[in-house]
Amino acid sequence: DWFRVIQLAHGGNEDLLQQAWSAIGDYYADRGKWSNAAQYYAKAQNNAALVDTYYFLEDYEALERLINYLPEGSPLLRDIGNKFSLVGLCEQSVAAFMRNGDVKTAVDTCVMLNQWDSAVNLAQQNNFQAIEGLLAKYAQHLLDKNKKIEAVQLYRKANRNTEAAKLLAQMAKEMPGGAQKNPDRIKKLYLLAALEVEKFK
Repeated sequence: DWFRVIQLAHGGNEDLLQQAWSAIGDYYADRGKWSNAAQYYAKAQNNAALVDTYYFLEDYEALERLINYLPEGSPLLRDIGNKFSLVGLCEQSVAAFMRNGDVKTAVDTCVMLNQWDSAVNLAQQNNFQAIEGLLAKYAQHLLDKNKKIEAVQLYRKANRNTEAAKLLAQMAKEMPGGAQKNPDRIKKLYLLAALEVEKFK
């Protein structure tokens, strides 16, 4: 009876006390009483069990607090990152993966959750080697959604001036109504394209 062990070990053997608290946490977890289990796992400092318990409770704030509590590189950080990713919480997932030292998985998570801006920023901040491929994918994603201006902004942000210039020139050529209806807009697009080429030199 672990409850009795706690009474007897109180103020004595710390290892035995933690083992008892963890066992009581297991007792409550087996019965689906996750809140009670979390309290005892916290007392026992059983972080592995706490990760699962907070996830079952959908207590994402408590799970997020564990990210900074756990030591850098802890395998539990990867588990937390995966759990946040499964429920679509990109920022928290990235925080866990980054604390674990796993930039690639953090960037991949951003891409998987369609947080392209975050993926590009993260890749640039951490000198991620595969940034060229990532930029190409994101630009294609924007172009598929007919978001050409956003694609130009992406290219400019990534110092890919020739791609930005080509896209601006293409937009000028494809302007509905042509030069008769939108001469000023076409002129501005060509001017912006020329400025991008100038930056490349």
